[in-house]
Amino acid sequence: MQKAKCFLRKIRWGSPLALLALGFGGCEEPSRPGADPLTFEEAPVSALEPLIEGAPSNDMLPDEGKADERLPKRFDLLSIQSPVRNQGRRGTCTIFSTTALMESLYIREGTIPNPDFSEQFLQWSTKVELGRFRNSEGSNNEANLQAISRFGIVEEMYWPYEPIPWGPDRDPACGMPEEMRPVRCFTNGDPPPEALRAPRFTLPAGRWINSRPSSIRSYLVNNRLPVVVSGSFFYQAWSHGGSMLPINPEHRRRGIVQYPNEADIMDSRKRPAGHGILIVGYDDDMRVQRIGADGKPEVDANGNPVYEQGFYLFKNSWGPNWATEQVPGATEHPPGYGWISQRYVAEFMQAYVSGLPRVVLREVCDDRVDNDRDGQADCADADCRSAAACMMSATTITAMATPRMPIPDNDPNGLTSEIVINESGPIASLALDLDIRHPYRGDLRVVLEHNGRRAVVVDRQGGGEDNIRESFSLADFNGMEVRGSWKLIVSDLSRADTGTLESWGLRITRCMGSSCGAMESTRRYENRTARDIPDNDPNGVASDISISDRGTIRRIVVNVEIEHRQPSELRVALRRVGGHEQVLFDRQSVSENRLVRSFTLDNFDGQQLSGSWRLVVSDRMAGNTGRLVQWSMEVTLR
Repeated sequence: MQKAKCFLRKIRWGSPLALLALGFGGCEEPSRPGADPLTFEEAPVSALEPLIEGAPSNDMLPDEGKADERLPKRFDLLSIQSPVRNQGRRGTCTIFSTTALMESLYIREGTIPNPDFSEQFLQWSTKVELGRFRNSEGSNNEANLQAISRFGIVEEMYWPYEPIPWGPDRDPACGMPEEMRPVRCFTNGDPPPEALRAPRFTLPAGRWINSRPSSIRSYLVNNRLPVVVSGSFFYQAWSHGGSMLPINPEHRRRGIVQYPNEADIMDSRKRPAGHGILIVGYDDDMRVQRIGADGKPEVDANGNPVYEQGFYLFKNSWGPNWATEQVPGATEHPPGYGWISQRYVAEFMQAYVSGLPRVVLREVCDDRVDNDRDGQADCADADCRSAAACMMSATTITAMATPRMPIPDNDPNGLTSEIVINESGPIASLALDLDIRHPYRGDLRVVLEHNGRRAVVVDRQGGGEDNIRESFSLADFNGMEVRGSWKLIVSDLSRADTGTLESWGLRITRCMGSSCGAMESTRRYENRTARDIPDNDPNGVASDISISDRGTIRRIVVNVEIEHRQPSELRVALRRVGGHEQVLFDRQSVSENRLVRSFTLDNFDGQQLSGSWRLVVSDRMAGNTGRLVQWSMEVTLR
């Protein structure tokens, strides 16, 4: 999805608005079809502190290169780059540089030819799921890649980027001083439900690398992967309109960023800022005449030009209207790329990297989507040949209820509506259609229950959006007998807003032939014994489920219910006793004094079901106590 193009209005630097503009930039709405395209005038920078938080010095990091290593004089990775994006008015440069790195790594891996991941979702995940930089619009590459590695992000189409930050016109709380604003002001709200249900894509855990030229050049060439860097921003060196010193128009048009002179360093440190970019190549022989504090080309005492040599080619996040001219003799590149001094990066920036992803796409056989991107969807895909929903003997049962019942406000018991089905047969696939009228859908929890099995369909997702009028494909009941009572439980868990369950329905595919045994089935296991959670104890409390059933796991849904005065102090992990551990929740923000969540896991795909499974809940801060009320596993088998 194409990102909006934005620009910063001309500002008289030194005015009271100047520092605000440096943080956000100024942005007009994207041009409408037929309108003149916007032209780039200036671009936003970010607060410096988040960019450099936790970064080690080069002296603490080994050099990636070898002393006798011979590298080419010129190198680039332009062939594995996604289109240049635009961060608009928001101080999200490292979100964009990290996402650009991720897209490049996925292009290099090859399964997804045109990846376009959601910067908006990564901004939310870093601040809400990871819990970093909650009172700032900024972040850094290390935190962003932690969020991607641990939680994953979705594609752009599920939550498109908004180039303008929320202000008081969108939410009154967003007009408060920055340190008092809620996190939603920096994330532009919560993800829409379709984003929370969408597939997430991850990267391996990242690491810092030495930012000296010998190290970065060696990493680029030997790994053939880009490097994200971030650090101090110097206004004259970047030919930025925020400079109090004269800037060079030619450097600006060509995206040349030189090493800052002393006057530029002194001027820029009066209003410190930072920026993050993606390094995709270098040219050791490229040289540029330096610009002095007066904005004129430098010469030595004899009148000879003073040159700077050795530059990195980098991808920026200021849109394709920045740096539209080529540097003569240097590597040609699309608009939106620039050249930055290798010395600048070594002295004033930090470098971070990650590796190629492991991409495994599976076709879901009843959702009308080409999940594995092979050009065939659902039953037309050869992968679905043995799926029950695609067998000739499959039939469909449709049932509908129109209760039009008011949902009790702030009542965890909610309302219950029932559909009774008298036909028999094993369930191959199930779709739930919901029509709920409510002015704040983030208050709602929706559960479907049948013959002792429960599936959480919606759990306080969608924030301040109106209504739930959607269809949900659920594998939780596959393999069960369709006959019996189906109950929908709708609960409103916050005060003030009320709504109505207008209608709901089931579309169930049942398999009638002898080959029904080949379909997926889902089994539920639970532990309802409540356990106290020790305060400020990393060992926490363990609760086990022992399973003797046999089968090969496809996915696991873990449901937890925990009461605690401060759930943001908790870490929750699922551990196969003697084997793999998966962290489900790690000190994320929760506004209530209870944690009721469902976590879908693919990490145990292909493993055997039988054995002991352990949920470990630990409290990592002193002062508050709680207990694990209950937990369950819903395991889908192949």
